[in-house]
Amino acid sequence: MSALKDVETGQRGYVLTGDEHYLVPFETGTRSLDETFKALRRMLADRPQANLETLWTLIDRRVVLAESNIADRRAYAEEGSPWRQRLDEGRDTMDRIRARFAAIESMLRAEIEARDRSLEALRVRASIFNVLLPMSGVALIFAAWSLLQRERRRRVDAEAALLAANARLEDTVAQRTAELQHALGEIEAFAHGLDRSIEDERRRLAREVHDQLGQLLTALKMMVHRALQGAPGREQDWPQIEAVLGEGIATVRRISAALRPPLLDDLGLEAALGLAGRQFAERTGLACEVELADAGRLNADQANQLYRIAQEALTNVARHAQAARVRIEGAVVGGEYRLAVEDDGVGMKPQARSSLGLPSMRERAALAGGELHIGPGAAGGVRVEARVPFAAEGEDR
Repeated sequence: MSALKDVETGQRGYVLTGDEHYLVPFETGTRSLDETFKALRRMLADRPQANLETLWTLIDRRVVLAESNIADRRAYAEEGSPWRQRLDEGRDTMDRIRARFAAIESMLRAEIEARDRSLEALRVRASIFNVLLPMSGVALIFAAWSLLQRERRRRVDAEAALLAANARLEDTVAQRTAELQHALGEIEAFAHGLDRSIEDERRRLAREVHDQLGQLLTALKMMVHRALQGAPGREQDWPQIEAVLGEGIATVRRISAALRPPLLDDLGLEAALGLAGRQFAERTGLACEVELADAGRLNADQANQLYRIAQEALTNVARHAQAARVRIEGAVVGGEYRLAVEDDGVGMKPQARSSLGLPSMRERAALAGGELHIGPGAAGGVRVEARVPFAAEGEDR
């Protein structure tokens, strides 16, 4: 109503006087009508009896009449102009709007009175409750105090039983922990002994193959050569026989080196991995770079486990990496030796983390007293890194 009064007053003042200053409240009221009526809609959203659509139709009609009167007043100054004929229509529309607002106000007052009556009834009931609730509260407090005392006694008994159970459980856990540690120690010792026995057997087999079978093939080669010398018509067979025997000797050497590389026992991890890298490059056509430092500080068991880890990693590169280069590097970092095999291939798929010989490499790293780390390489491939602590001072290397 305040906004409509501004529209009505501004329009009437301008129409009667022609003074543009009267249009200021008209424009202000016109701009605020939408927002104020939206607020009224929200306020009376649950009261369809307010009939707001009819009210908005009247308001819109009143604004249209006012705008038409202002436009005609600007166009016609004489008495018989159309704006004078619409003044009565605008006044009637405003009266109807006031009637609608009066109806809304009556409706709201009736609702307020109904709520006042409900509130009075609530006051009467509240007075009754004000008497009953303190009495009920005293009874409830007494009952709660009794229950609290009983619960306190039960809690004390439960805490005593829990303390006794905890004491028994701690004793049982300590006993089971000691048994488990003892069992783990036995398993670890057995694993170490088994791995050493396997390596010793490999070393023995490699020595037997290299020393016995290799020498036999070499002696056979010499005997065949002597037997064929001077034999008529057999000179052309010697190159083929020599090639077959040479391939057999080379096969014996490869088997011997695969079982136990002699360089690992004779010259250490650096020489053994250097040879393994060169053989890998020749076999696969991939560029293989080997750079190790301070490997001599490792004991024999650690050197053997790191060599086997590097062997398995190179096998994975050849089979799965689709790489062009591979690098083997080892150095002392923070009191431990770190040996890494890194390629520039396609990387490792998540489902491959439980395959590709990774459990075997992890077990070998654990047997050496260390751990295995697998992650992306600097060039996008895979980096397999074994970290082992140095053996205690004075342990046989």
